[in-house]
Amino acid sequence: MKPSEVEQTIHLLENEWKDTCRLLDEQERALVETYLRFLRNVAGVCLKRGWRVWFRPNQVVHWGEGGFGWLSILLPAGEPTELPDLPGEIRFITDLSEERLGEEITLATLERITYKSDHWL
Repeated sequence: MKPSEVEQTIHLLENEWKDTCRLLDEQERALVETYLRFLRNVAGVCLKRGWRVWFRPNQVVHWGEGGFGWLSILLPAGEPTELPDLPGEIRFITDLSEERLGEEITLATLERITYKSDHWL
């Protein structure tokens, strides 16, 4: 193979990787926003029922390894604590002895349930 062929091949592969990165980034943003919209909806439903909600964002690892963050929802006193079939990032608690709940969320601050993506691409 001539050196120019090697350079052309490398250039072709680099361009293909750049295109792949752009596509992956778009898909990741769509996935993240879909899941965050779900978390905001969960929080909104609970807040409308008068329950208190906190959100602590994942600031340590990429979402694929550590989730988007944790939504903690304080159940009204005396309510049954049957665990719903929801993602592990959504925790229902019965008291405030829990440390590190994060920021308390209100209907006015639902948009604070967010995730800063890890742009590895």
